[in-house]
Amino acid sequence: MRRPSFLPSLDELEDQALERSAVGPEKGSQFDHPTAKALFKVALAITLVAHVLAGVWLVFNGHG
Repeated sequence: MRRPSFLPSLDELEDQALERSAVGPEKGSQFDHPTAKALFKVALAITLVAHVLAGVWLVFNGHG
């Protein structure tokens, strides 16, 4: 089975990987996409609120 011509060769992929690893990560935020950052904050807030509410419910209603 032949590789489609629009796909890069393994040598090209290896060269790209070596170039990326030589440069290293950029300094700054790990969230370059504003939507991803907003969704992360919303998910974190929902998780924290749910855990606090569950803790309060367990304190007042018992767990057994």
